[in-house]
Order: sequence, then C-alpha cells, then structure tokens
Amino acid sequence: PAMLVVCDGETTEYIGSHEGCTQGDVAAMAFYALGVKPLITELSSAVDTSACKQIWYADDSTAAGKLEEIKKWWDSLCVRGPQYGYRPKPSKSVLIVKEDCLQLAKQMFKGSGIKVTGEGERHLGAVLGTEEFRRGYVED
Repeated sequence: PAMLVVCDGETTEYIGSHEGCTQGDVAAMAFYALGVKPLITELSSAVDTSACKQIWYADDSTAAGKLEEIKKWWDSLCVRGPQYGYRPKPSKSVLIVKEDCLQLAKQMFKGSGIKVTGEGERHLGAVLGTEEFRRGYVED
C-alpha cells in the first residue's frame, strides 16, 4: 500500500492507504483531479457528449444519457482507465434504466458484471430510480 507520512518535527508516523485517494492529505483531491482529467477528456472523445454526460466525484465516475452511448463510455473506461491507474469495478457498478429499456440494457451489459435494474439504487448518499423505489428509500 501507499504510505502517508505524518511528521510533527519530533515523531514520524505512517498511515497505509490501500485503495482510493489518500485520506487526510489536504492536497490529495486536487492532485487526483489533475491526474484523472486526461482520462475524462479521452472518455469525452469516445462518446457523443450530447447523448452521454460524465459526472465524477473523487474516484467515483458516473455516466448518464442514451444507453448506446453509456455502453461506449463504459467500454472505453474499462480499456482506458487502467492506463491512468483507474480500475473500474463492475461488481460495485449499477446501471439504472427506465423499465422499457431494461431487457435491452441487460442484453447489452450481459457478462460485464454490472448490476442492471429498472427500480433504483443509492448513489453518493442520494437515491436514483422509480418513484416507488425513492419513496421506499426515504421511508427506511
């Protein structure tokens, strides 16, 4: 793991970082943003940006838009991401689609490891999906 060095002038301690941005370093997010920007730019060139928008929050990436463009984005992310040290995790990824697109989405993303749902899912502390799913989330 990467090590964060914490020194107060007298003692030195080390904090191991096993995954994601280094925690506790005020410059970490700014450096991460600078490092991931070229990947974001490459992904933008791989899709029709009027039909697929990227949203990034730290090391969480999201795309929204037309299903075909989202598939292009995902495939590009899986190929180009590792070249920048970004490794997508299909098992932690969810594709939320409208009910009338559900079967097509499942077919398009078959074998990818991504969960495909027409109901909804939590996303960065909020909830996306059908009104019924959102209501259930709020009531829980």
